[in-house]
Amino acid sequence: MKYKIIIWGVLLVFGLSGCSDFLEETSQDEIRPTTVDDLIQLMTGEVYPMNSFECPYLELLTDNAKCNGMQNQDQYRSILENGRLIFSWDEKMYEDLVNLNGMNSWAKFYTRIMGCNTVLEYLDRVKGEQAMKENVRGQALVMRAWSYFFLVNLYGLPYTVGDPKVNPGVPLKLTMEVDDRYFTRSSVFEVYEQIEGDLLTGIKLMDENRQNVTLYKASPLMAKALLSRVYLYMGKWDEAAAYATEVLNEKPVLTSLAQGADWDYYTFTRLFDLDVSTEVLWIYESQQAVLTFFTYGGFGYRPAFTMSDELVALFEEDDLRLISEHERGIDYTTYQTYYCFGYKGTGTDKGSKGIRTGEVYLNRAEANIQKYMETRDNSYRTAALADLNTLRASRYNILEAVYVNIEDRAELDVSTPENLYKFYQDERRRELDFEDHRWFDLRRMGMPRIEHKFFVESENDARVFVLEANSPWYVLPIPKEASDRNPYLQQNPR
Repeated sequence: MKYKIIIWGVLLVFGLSGCSDFLEETSQDEIRPTTVDDLIQLMTGEVYPMNSFECPYLELLTDNAKCNGMQNQDQYRSILENGRLIFSWDEKMYEDLVNLNGMNSWAKFYTRIMGCNTVLEYLDRVKGEQAMKENVRGQALVMRAWSYFFLVNLYGLPYTVGDPKVNPGVPLKLTMEVDDRYFTRSSVFEVYEQIEGDLLTGIKLMDENRQNVTLYKASPLMAKALLSRVYLYMGKWDEAAAYATEVLNEKPVLTSLAQGADWDYYTFTRLFDLDVSTEVLWIYESQQAVLTFFTYGGFGYRPAFTMSDELVALFEEDDLRLISEHERGIDYTTYQTYYCFGYKGTGTDKGSKGIRTGEVYLNRAEANIQKYMETRDNSYRTAALADLNTLRASRYNILEAVYVNIEDRAELDVSTPENLYKFYQDERRRELDFEDHRWFDLRRMGMPRIEHKFFVESENDARVFVLEANSPWYVLPIPKEASDRNPYLQQNPR
């Protein structure tokens, strides 16, 4: 049975404003949980993504995306019209695409937070084994942290830009009680402080009350990996490395993409294929979300949006990530190969996203590179290179070529901290493309200038949209429906 959460649903979705009549209008649908199993079902229905559409627009904001126009394919017209609003960083993207699944991230993540708060409130009121209740409490805290982490990185400045104690983040609502207050935006610092606290407590609770859960639910390893990412975004290098190490001590094995490769049928091991992958810590979202904007092509034409030429060029010949993790097509007009979207799972998990140890190796490598840049201590360089080489060796066609370490290749210069960091940035882009990382990485790594060319009929008529370096448009506008309903909800400057 799926339990309806009524207490904060509309209040949070529409800007955290008061609405005392809502309970009277919907109280006939209320079902109150009485057991911990009820709360587990509630988590499944209201908190966990479970193949929902989580921010399907993110990659289209980045330099990983390219427009190919309509090419006389009428089915692409709506994709192009919708995609243009995001591809051009248009402030009306929410208003004009309000009915497109997954666009209103503000509403979606606050609905999840509402579910977490409800579970946390009811846990001491329901029946059930205490260890299970404490584990569920830990899951709810971790998933609340995950939702706030996305929210503050969509609608607030990066933690390391300016003063996080002054920069506005997002409203913090930590209880399910109904009241008539309008909520203001907490600072970026306060939101991160809450995320950190929720993760630390959630990890402790799940560690002390271990339960068998699927890879679709939070676990101590998943939460530690997420905390490593959070500390990376905060510039806390020692903490990021420490939690990455905790994860890798327990789950170090990466998935070899060359394992089981069948060149005759052009099939390869995929990173989110749960039958063979050794590195998945948590999984969510299906291929259908990616197909919102990055669709298949056809005979003689490309999809409306594909991977950018710049991204494709980053992959070397023996790097299997390009051909194993992305849908490949041939444009028979030009006889050129093109690549569509992240295709990292199989079966029902096609195109899945999540958290995996490949990212954790990168997190630790970045933390050590940053320490190397600060101290010039060569031991940090050695540690970072070890992680990068371990990751890359698992992604190369080692059945037909010998993997050569980064530092041993004459054509690569990683002799300085700055050069090594640049190499790392490209490696992170290769490894994590189409997994909801690139937009956030662009923000926290300097907010560079991005240029997008958009056209419908002919590339000769392309419009050029530019996101300038350090542009305020690197922070998304709060949806108008939320700001209209809450006069205290400060809008981001455009």
